[in-house]
Amino acid sequence: MKNVLTIFKKEFYRVMSDKRLIFTSIFLPGLAIYLMYSFIGGVVEREIEDSEAHNMVVYEENMTTEFKAMLYAAYDDPKFIDVSDYTQDELENMLLTGDADLIVKFPDNFNELITDYQTSTDTLPNVDIYYNPSENYSRDAYYNILGALEYHATEIGIERFGDSYNPFTVNIGFDDNQNQIFDEEKASGQMFAGMLPMLIIMFLFSAAMSIGPDSIAGEKERGTIATLLVTPTKRSEIAIGKVLSLSVISLFSATSSFIGIIFSLPKLLQSNELSIAIYGPAEFAMLFSVLLATVLVIVGVISCISAYAKTIKEASLLIMPFYFVSIVVGISTLMSGEANQNPIMYLVPIYNSVHIIISILTFETTATTFFIMIGSSVVYVSILIFVLNKFFQSEKIMFAK
Repeated sequence: MKNVLTIFKKEFYRVMSDKRLIFTSIFLPGLAIYLMYSFIGGVVEREIEDSEAHNMVVYEENMTTEFKAMLYAAYDDPKFIDVSDYTQDELENMLLTGDADLIVKFPDNFNELITDYQTSTDTLPNVDIYYNPSENYSRDAYYNILGALEYHATEIGIERFGDSYNPFTVNIGFDDNQNQIFDEEKASGQMFAGMLPMLIIMFLFSAAMSIGPDSIAGEKERGTIATLLVTPTKRSEIAIGKVLSLSVISLFSATSSFIGIIFSLPKLLQSNELSIAIYGPAEFAMLFSVLLATVLVIVGVISCISAYAKTIKEASLLIMPFYFVSIVVGISTLMSGEANQNPIMYLVPIYNSVHIIISILTFETTATTFFIMIGSSVVYVSILIFVLNKFFQSEKIMFAK
């Protein structure tokens, strides 16, 4: 145990004595994430505010007075321009350039056509709407007008045929959100669970990748690994010491990234109600246990690859496929945001970490899945340390040129 601690201190002080490495590996990730996500959130916020402040510009033909009055009441000062002075090509060009948000054409004598409509065999008057789906203002205006037309059609139908035209109503009398029955903590947790698992795994892997190859493959490349291997220290103690030291440093880096995420995520998601205050000591204890188990597995994989590789460059190239697989597993959570309920799946490394993090963040963790994940990770780490020890005992691998 004393030798393990010596190796641990050696690797730990090697990184911590380099101020530039401390900044780039530990402080920079969290700072960069906070600045990046805050910037993106600011851009999104400005776009939303800009969209809300925009007054829609509608080029119209034969639009009824009643429908215009409805739009004036519903939206902030919409601008209506008669199309009679423009050709169709000119109107379409204005949609393309953003000078017009919509072109809405009602048929001549629209109200009379509705009044004359008697049976389902009669032709209904049609309203043509042209918009540009690549322009945000135009797209928003299109859906606003479309909804208003549907509402207007219902109003006209009820006016002509009475309440029988619309035989039932939905949620009449409800105040805003009165019909929503949900667990506020779980709802907030799902917002965290949508992004955090992927980001946590990605940053744990990135942190380990930034220092792992240099710790082993770098020493092989520089020739200093030979000095370490000829000491009385057991190869297994060297393996354990290196894995533990790299894991602790990787956790520091991941913690920095995690803090940056937590403080910037509310702005990124445009929600001031997001707060980690919804989680208690139990959730944080489980999350820390999962992060520790996960980083040990990741560092174990990176250490084995680095010991097998001849150079830092080769180690980095061999690690990349594992990194991409971890990202793909993390991205899968963006689609569902729900934890897998099958206990067997919690035996799969990295996948189990992602889904147990989701279950912790959404308050759905079970003792079975939690201990399966932790237990299986301990087994995987033990196997990886055993493999790393075998690599250290092989002169063919350790002194390969």
